[in-house]
Amino acid sequence: MEFDELRTIWKQHEQQLIESTRINNGLLRKLLIVNAEKRIDWLKVRSLVGLIIPLPLIIFIVVPRIQFTLEPDVIIGTVLFISLSVISYLWAIKLHLRIESLSPDGPVTTVRKQLKIVEKYKLRVTKHSYILAPFMIIGIFLSAGIPFLSTKMIPFYALMIVVFLISLYVRSKHGLVAQIRKLDRDIEEILKLELNSDITV
Repeated sequence: MEFDELRTIWKQHEQQLIESTRINNGLLRKLLIVNAEKRIDWLKVRSLVGLIIPLPLIIFIVVPRIQFTLEPDVIIGTVLFISLSVISYLWAIKLHLRIESLSPDGPVTTVRKQLKIVEKYKLRVTKHSYILAPFMIIGIFLSAGIPFLSTKMIPFYALMIVVFLISLYVRSKHGLVAQIRKLDRDIEEILKLELNSDITV
């Protein structure tokens, strides 16, 4: 009789432990989902800010410095700058639309696939943007009548290289791709919880 009682008590304790684990996993999952939602919202805000900021910079700083003449250098520089700016902005719009499509409410595996797509696209855009940046700067110089081959521009180019290196470092630590990878880790934890429990999306 005592053995049966002990077995009953043990089963009850085991059931309580399972239920407690299930509840804790559920709470942790909800916490991770809330955290993922905040990260996604922050990605959307950053992406939108990235679309807005270039406009006043171009309109109020770059455009007033362009010399509207029929000189070949000015025409080539203006066309080069405008065309590359439009291409870069279209890339930014496409990236923003992909980020806007992210939602933590869908299946975890689907969200992870969407994140991978956004990450790959962002890496490709960043790579191409760095390649196009020198040509865009040349376009600005030509359109503004600045002699970009002059030795007086050497300090400016040195500063550009420093800014470029700092930009690479900041992007690697705090950029969009770094934030996406943090979000992916959160979602991976959610997936592990779902695989190890009866909780479903």
